[in-house]
Amino acid sequence: MVLLNSDLKSEMINRIKSGNSINEISRSLGLGKSTIYYYYKKIKGKKFVEPKFKLSNSRLEGEINGIFAGDGSQYYDKKRGHYEVNVHFGAKNYWYAEYVKKLFDDFFHKKFRLNWDSETQIRIRTQSRKIFEYFQNYMSYDPHIKHCTVKLQSHCSPAFKIGFLRGLFDTDGCISYGKYQARIFYTTTSKVMAHQVSSILISLGIVNSIYVRHPKNEKIVYIVNILAKGKNRFIKTVKPMKALRAGNSVR
Repeated sequence: MVLLNSDLKSEMINRIKSGNSINEISRSLGLGKSTIYYYYKKIKGKKFVEPKFKLSNSRLEGEINGIFAGDGSQYYDKKRGHYEVNVHFGAKNYWYAEYVKKLFDDFFHKKFRLNWDSETQIRIRTQSRKIFEYFQNYMSYDPHIKHCTVKLQSHCSPAFKIGFLRGLFDTDGCISYGKYQARIFYTTTSKVMAHQVSSILISLGIVNSIYVRHPKNEKIVYIVNILAKGKNRFIKTVKPMKALRAGNSVR
């Protein structure tokens, strides 16, 4: 085993604890993988496992990408070589954060951390270049301004799109039940995404409309509203977690 100076050893240990991949640490610090494995086993008690997942264009992947499109964020720390992926939640949706964590853990075969950022904000997070780059297999966006630039790529399958709607409406959508009727809508600052969502809904026979709001000194907001005739079909086809948890049917 190679003997390391204290600064290099400390930096390597910090990166292991932060969830960097063996390849990332090896490349950025110029260390052999066997040396990194040795310290990883001492710190965590088992061999580091790279994320392993397959692209299948499935409904499950659609939901994962819809969740990220709605409430996900990314950050690349060039100095330290960290590729961070986050999904953000309000405290009242802790149940959903746990659901999403398990969904991501199982699909990517890598544990995401669940952290409280404040009394009202939660996020799940991981550091992995492979996961960081994964989402651009199905979407295009600028990571710095994702919410208003995100759009689906053309090769997404019909099953993927249904899953995508589920993840998107469970994050950036609203499903509320009033005394006489339900309200179902999705809000975004991406004009392209709003029209893509509307088109997907139409292809599923779900009647909808797009309302455009112009807040003063803010970005234009696009609201995709499910109309009365399409609400039951939306719930039965998309099966959003918000509706399933509420245990209600649309009136």
